[in-house]
Amino acid sequence: MKKFIIILTITFFSCDNMKKNTTKDVDSNDLEYVDLIGEFSRKDLSNVLYSSWFDKNYENYNVDKETADKIKQYISTDLKIKVIMGTWCSDSRENVPSFFKVLDYLNVNERNIDLIGLDLNKENPNNDEITYNIINVPTFIFYKKSEEINRIVEITLESFEKDILKILDGSGYENAYYGF
Repeated sequence: MKKFIIILTITFFSCDNMKKNTTKDVDSNDLEYVDLIGEFSRKDLSNVLYSSWFDKNYENYNVDKETADKIKQYISTDLKIKVIMGTWCSDSRENVPSFFKVLDYLNVNERNIDLIGLDLNKENPNNDEITYNIINVPTFIFYKKSEEINRIVEITLESFEKDILKILDGSGYENAYYGF
């Protein structure tokens, strides 16, 4: 029943249902807003077009250090993470900065993190939405030795720290869309 309520809530509030044509919005500096599509770097998120939401949500997130410290034993050079997001998406704007704050606390090497942007249709020219079987954004895919071990899809079930710990320690994490 809990899973059904979560899925119902996610479906109603997901980026898919909250799409707005933000590509035509203009920021305070009169720059035309452009979504990041395809592969990009974290540095791209420091651009004035994205930094207002990225910086604010990064600063506002409080890392659960007790849980995060338990994750540290699982961080290695074999761990790779793909973050697939939409800069137009409210869930991506909220969750990606929070996720990076946790990764920064854990000292995860940025070379182990790939960022991929999708457009309003959750697509890009590389067909990453198909390659990575994306149903919603943001999606955080965890790999160990090039094999996917699990993913967080759109929202956390408990928190980034607790969900990541369950993914990396193998204690049976199932994302909000597992089985659907």
